[in-house]
Amino acid sequence: MITIGRYLKTKRFFSELTLLQVTHIAKDKYGYSTSTSVLSAIETDKNKIIDGELLFVLSDIYDFDLNEFKEVILANISNIRERRKLNK
Repeated sequence: MITIGRYLKTKRFFSELTLLQVTHIAKDKYGYSTSTSVLSAIETDKNKIIDGELLFVLSDIYDFDLNEFKEVILANISNIRERRKLNK
């Protein structure tokens, strides 16, 4: 199973963009302010909560379908719930 962070990092990689370039595009094109540290934390799955606006911005920058991303998110939610059940 692919994590949300790995999914976003892969999309950025295939878009041939650095984290810094993504922050500049987000600011210049969408007026959305973020940082390389926030994006890095998301990509390494250290930040479990992702701003909804940021998801829309990234989906446009990386040109991915939000329905595809929805499947990744739902699979991660199911996986987390299953692990919690096993740990009880």
